[in-house]
Amino acid sequence: MRRIAAPLPLLAILALLSLAAGAGPGLARQEPEAPDPGRFFETVDVNVVNVEVFVTDKKGDPVSGLGREDFELLEDGRPVEITNFYAVEGGRASRGPLETPETAEKPPEGAGAEAPAPSRPPAEGRVPEDQRLHLVVYVDNYNIRPLDRNRTFARLREFLYDTLGPEDRVMLVTYDRSLHIRQPFTSDGSAVARALDEVEKMTGNAEQAAEETRRLRRAIDTATSSAEVTGRVRAHAQEVFNDLRFTVDTLRDFISTLAGLPGRKALLYLSGGLPMTPGEDLYWAMTRKFDDMSLVSGAREFDSARRFQELAALANGERVTFYTIDATGLQNYASGQAENPGSSVDGLDSFVDSIATANLQTSIRYIAERTGGAAIYNMNDIGLGLERVATDLANYYSLGFQPVDGGDRRYHRIEVKTRDRSLTVRHREGYRSKPVNERMADTTLSTLRYGFESNPLEVALDLGRGTARDGESYEVPILVRIPLDKVVLVPRETAHEARLEVFISAMDERGGTSEVSRAAVPISIPDADLPEALGKHFTYEARLLMRRGRHRVAVGVRDELGATASFVTRGLQVGG
Repeated sequence: MRRIAAPLPLLAILALLSLAAGAGPGLARQEPEAPDPGRFFETVDVNVVNVEVFVTDKKGDPVSGLGREDFELLEDGRPVEITNFYAVEGGRASRGPLETPETAEKPPEGAGAEAPAPSRPPAEGRVPEDQRLHLVVYVDNYNIRPLDRNRTFARLREFLYDTLGPEDRVMLVTYDRSLHIRQPFTSDGSAVARALDEVEKMTGNAEQAAEETRRLRRAIDTATSSAEVTGRVRAHAQEVFNDLRFTVDTLRDFISTLAGLPGRKALLYLSGGLPMTPGEDLYWAMTRKFDDMSLVSGAREFDSARRFQELAALANGERVTFYTIDATGLQNYASGQAENPGSSVDGLDSFVDSIATANLQTSIRYIAERTGGAAIYNMNDIGLGLERVATDLANYYSLGFQPVDGGDRRYHRIEVKTRDRSLTVRHREGYRSKPVNERMADTTLSTLRYGFESNPLEVALDLGRGTARDGESYEVPILVRIPLDKVVLVPRETAHEARLEVFISAMDERGGTSEVSRAAVPISIPDADLPEALGKHFTYEARLLMRRGRHRVAVGVRDELGATASFVTRGLQVGG
């Protein structure tokens, strides 16, 4: 996701504190630089970490009918209480949530930061927002042969058609040395199918890379000394290493944009594999050709295990499960043992072929396993592998807990056990604990990029026309209106007080985004004016300096005492 230089700067945060419909003096004006929030009340941060757990028996079949008491959940090796429990069997909820941050009851006026009361289950047939599926189909065109890619698409279409429900959202993206969103999140299966049709027409880069590797393999095979080819092998490994860095960094950046999306997030990654150690097969080819084990040590320079570890940790931190597909198909190197070199179809060493294949598959297996997903590889027909993915999406347990050290920004390990130790349990291996302000900023950006909205506070967003500052820049007023009867107000001597936080970001038509701006907004209403004020809106105004063109603005509003947040977004045309 590209960021532009000095993007869409926030010109000013103005606390225009007034009541809608013309009421004036009832709401006391206060500066945005609010005093210590402890002056008002204790704030409540109900942060629940949800972990999707897949349980199978010895045959690999999903196990149903388990309850909360059948699981043990550990954070950094210490048992923690499971406060949320949600079970899905055959695509239908069999156990509703005990409690979720979105539905937890507000504390009574004047209450402190006590644990919220258990919530009511969601309406019949509705999927709770924190369990709704966001599935990303990520086609890595740069690291796949078009023929291999297109061979998988028939099965992929079947999977999407048969598996996804009406409330699931699907996005299709491609990586072509940069990221392209081919179909934004949608529940329209036909829109995804049309986007897949377009992707089938695109070219790929893997064939050229494979041909260069074959040329080097042949050069090694005909060389009379390692000195003839070592420099070429290292230069090629360095080039592949640089390409891998771009590939992984783009994946990391994209996963970061999913951070604020609520619910389950699965990423179906389709490629021809990614090298764990670029050039490893070529170094092995030199080692075997010249019978010199020291040559293979040259590959250590390009060991990329750390990058994949960081990628898996990031995905875990953002609740993203990887399902990876190697589209190359079945690989068979029965003769390629160290003691029996054999020969591959092109006359080269099949043992080295097997090293190359394992190198490409190890990385995608790693990120799938570490995030609780599954890898599909060595299959000419990926249908069976996709059936496993479909089984995961339709049969799982969601365990929720409140972190012991909430908001410390550290990565924490998760371990889930079942009372029946004969069962197999898969889940993501950890999470990153973020303070509430970072979570609010993440969700504001997700609202901006992906159109996600949630509005329990019934926030209304009005965007003004803008005043020209120069030929290309306009000062645009942003009015955020919050009904006061949706806000928790605390009695304090002669007034009722509350504290809101407002988060604002904007994006231009090229995808450049501003930083998320945050402002504390205290409210104080004299007791005598409270009955009238509760029927009106509180209005907060900010002003953005924006360039001419199409823009989108997203606003997040958090009621600190109520631990309730709203996220809304609107588009506008600036300047004509």
